[in-house]
Amino acid sequence: MPASRPAWLPVFLAEAPMQFLTDLSAGFDAVFTLHAAGFVLLGTLLGIIVGATPGLSSGMAVAVLLPLTFTMDSLTGLVFLTSVYVAVTYGGAVTAIMLNTPGAPENAATALDGHALTRLGQSGRALGVAIAASALGGLLSYFVMLFGISSVASIALTFGPTEIFLIALSGVMILGAVGSGSPAKILASGMFGLLVGTIGIVPTGEWRATFGEPYLADGVQIVPVLIGMFVVAELLVLSHRETVVDAATEVNRSIGATVAGFREVLSHPVTLLRSSFLGMGVGLIPAAGATLAAFSSYTLARRLSREPERYGKGSIEGIVAAESANNACSGGALTVSLVLGVPGSVATAVILGALTMQGLQPGPMMVVQQPTLVYGLVIAAILSQPVMVLFAILAGSVMSRALTISTRVLVPFLLMLSIYGTFALRNATFDVWMTLGFGVLGYFMKRYGYSPAALVMGVILAKITDAELVRTMQIFGDDWYFAFFQRPISLAILAILTASLLRAGLGARRRRLPSDE
Repeated sequence: MPASRPAWLPVFLAEAPMQFLTDLSAGFDAVFTLHAAGFVLLGTLLGIIVGATPGLSSGMAVAVLLPLTFTMDSLTGLVFLTSVYVAVTYGGAVTAIMLNTPGAPENAATALDGHALTRLGQSGRALGVAIAASALGGLLSYFVMLFGISSVASIALTFGPTEIFLIALSGVMILGAVGSGSPAKILASGMFGLLVGTIGIVPTGEWRATFGEPYLADGVQIVPVLIGMFVVAELLVLSHRETVVDAATEVNRSIGATVAGFREVLSHPVTLLRSSFLGMGVGLIPAAGATLAAFSSYTLARRLSREPERYGKGSIEGIVAAESANNACSGGALTVSLVLGVPGSVATAVILGALTMQGLQPGPMMVVQQPTLVYGLVIAAILSQPVMVLFAILAGSVMSRALTISTRVLVPFLLMLSIYGTFALRNATFDVWMTLGFGVLGYFMKRYGYSPAALVMGVILAKITDAELVRTMQIFGDDWYFAFFQRPISLAILAILTASLLRAGLGARRRRLPSDE
């Protein structure tokens, strides 16, 4: 009897190379149709434009465009959202470089050196470096995902209910450990999200916290939560401004300067590869996000650089490190989202919501049961990279004008689109009120230092944690709580979570000490 294949060995290198090639070919055929390819182009363009608008984060970009997918088939809708997700991070680099106003938090590290080059009159060069590093980091990440996702799925299939429960719970808890705000407030937000996500009829037939409302029988719908927290709450913040930014600067569209920036990225191959792999690794950590990837990579590159004194003053290497890492992070985040069903980032949380709306169940079996969809998404992400480069060069003036849009136009338009999208979900006014309610809640959460992203993570992960906890109790009986300490993987996850939370708590305490003295 032949030896079984190790879980870590990719399927395409082991027992089923023809099956892998068949699935890959089906993914290519699905994406390279006029219909699907057209939505890849549209999603990439919209992602760059929305990403270049400060205040409109990657999560908000995907959430506000989510209603457009309601009438699409599952593959087309998810390919469209994936293309938006891939492109939106680079879009944020444009304003980070030109205006020192990052389009999203993950672009803050890019602003340190990118805007310094703009002040030196070298904005075209900085934009060229940013788009090249973004595209190359993203390509590397998604090619690794293409050939490695089967291995991750094989390993995930060995997990029991205790491991899946802890991994899902870590999506909320790690966000508290690595988030920029108060760990206690982030954890409180996530735990509240877990409570909200458990509303509805439980498997035993009981109504849990529905207050007798029939619309809550199936639980709180994820679309009102996503759009309320990520779109309506942000629009309430934007409504206090006259324009998206105080002043716009014309983007330097010199193709010569941009091409020169491309060549400079290739002169830093070690930084590019190191930052890309670091970004992928961070992306595999549930909820860690591209911001952590960018700053971790930037800090490491500065520490290992031969010219650390140039960082913050226009270092090309600094831009390469930040942009390649935050875009490579998306591949890792999408992998863990599809294979484990745990959001790797805020934007992938929205994509997971879109998957569940289509009746699809993310998890290890998805690679086996829906290979065309999985490989189609990865191929669409790869295709988006060269398209992103082309649009980034040609659409500079459009992105520049996006910065000057009056909030009196932008806010009502996006609010109307959000309300329409929510109502179209079930033709229910109840969902509209839920969206507005979560929007107001998200606004006040942001104002008082709580985390809307953690709440959304909690809502999405609630059903997984609830189901796996019940399975653990059924399998292990009255001593179910000992099960978490009996398996090596469970112990390792518990150790990592404990260490992360202790470190976050100590860090928060150190930050408070100076103000206490």
